[in-house]
Amino acid sequence: MKWFRKPLRYGYDQRFLSELLDAKAKYESKRHILEVSIEDTGELAAQVKQAEALYFFYLKEAKRRNVSLSNLRS
Repeated sequence: MKWFRKPLRYGYDQRFLSELLDAKAKYESKRHILEVSIEDTGELAAQVKQAEALYFFYLKEAKRRNVSLSNLRS
């Protein structure tokens, strides 16, 4: 059954990595906006914390799954 699981896992890993890269971009974007903003109402800081938590969750999950961009390219 390994021949069946490998393509399925590969597809999920690709989707997971695309979500990881999207979360990274959102986190960096919100962090940059917070750094250059003049007024901080607290809402933006909360959004940055939420984006950071989601990004680090994805990183931890990628490490647990042993998935990286170089694994998918080969």
